[in-house]
Formats: sequence, C-alpha cells, structure tokens
Amino acid sequence: MNELSSGMPAGLVIAFGLAAVIFIMFLLVRWARRRSTGAVAAGALLSLFAPDPTLENTIKLVEESKRLQSEEDEEGEDKDPVN
Repeated sequence: MNELSSGMPAGLVIAFGLAAVIFIMFLLVRWARRRSTGAVAAGALLSLFAPDPTLENTIKLVEESKRLQSEEDEEGEDKDPVN
C-alpha cells in the first residue's frame, strides 16, 4: 500500500497540469473564434516555440548535400593538380 501512495502526488501534479493545459487550449480556441487580434498574436508566438515536424528531414538533406559537395571537391582536386 505504501508503494501506491508514494506515486500519488506526482500523478496528481501531472493530472492537474494536463487539465490546465487543456483548459488554456479551450480558452485560446474560444478567443480565436471571436477573431481577436490577441488570439492571432498568441498563435504566432506559440508557433514560434512549436517543434518543426520536418526538422530532422531538413537536417538530413543538408548533411547529404554537404557530403556530396565535399566529395565533388575532392574529386576535382584529384583530377586537376595545382602543380
């Protein structure tokens, strides 16, 4: 019984935090439906801090293009010696 009660405070904090986030989201949606300028500003600010779902894909593409560029540079040095 002691093991069950030790996890209760953490569970309650998580539950109240989740309820607070859902309530804030509900308020923002209601605010946005009234086409408030503040809601648009809040949405823009929230989107700045939201994770980019294509970030990992973009990083992979950049790394691949850098690798290809460096390989092309190395091949060019081997074919055309400076001396």
